[in-house]
Amino acid sequence: MSHAYCQGEQAKQLLRWISWADNDYIAARQLLLTDMLVQGSCLSNTSIEKYLKSLFMLLGLKNPRGHNVCKLYDEIKENGLKREINEEYLELLFKSYRLRYPDDLKPGFNIALNRTQMLVELDHTVYEIRKCFRITNKKGNSKIESLQEKKNPVLLNKNCYFGNYDRAALFKEESSCYELRIYNQDVYEIYYFTEEIKDDGKFDKEGFKPTSPES
Repeated sequence: MSHAYCQGEQAKQLLRWISWADNDYIAARQLLLTDMLVQGSCLSNTSIEKYLKSLFMLLGLKNPRGHNVCKLYDEIKENGLKREINEEYLELLFKSYRLRYPDDLKPGFNIALNRTQMLVELDHTVYEIRKCFRITNKKGNSKIESLQEKKNPVLLNKNCYFGNYDRAALFKEESSCYELRIYNQDVYEIYYFTEEIKDDGKFDKEGFKPTSPES
């Protein structure tokens, strides 16, 4: 199953959720582009969560509760709608969502975020999900379509999917990184910039690991 259709009140509610997801997506992009990696990753999770819940509506399923984008996508697949989505990226997104409350993190928790990877995969994931939605009523034109028509940089800046930015070139650019690890009861964080990174689709990377409690 690649597409489903709805109209009337169901379509209105669906458009509402797509609009909310679009707003979070654009805001998440801006945070990532300004090196606010933790905040951008958390909001990326919220955006993808809303897009996935929009798919639940499209399929006529009960709107689920919860923020776990991995479980949401698993249920979407079980109902016959599979997209080209990097599930390792979804796992990292949901892991990053836990950074909203660092005091709740347990010893051993660690995470590594890279701006280029997070931005490109966010754009790709949103692009893949939104291909399921075809708005035939022009009065219901969504934010993403409007931004594309106006060639607005808040959407198109360094966007390899909704825009024409070269993916290979983007991965050769300098990129910011953030890593964190909870060691005993201490929080270790590091921010840094790196040169060209590998476009390998791997997101399950270990975060900052001190060599000793003092380091």
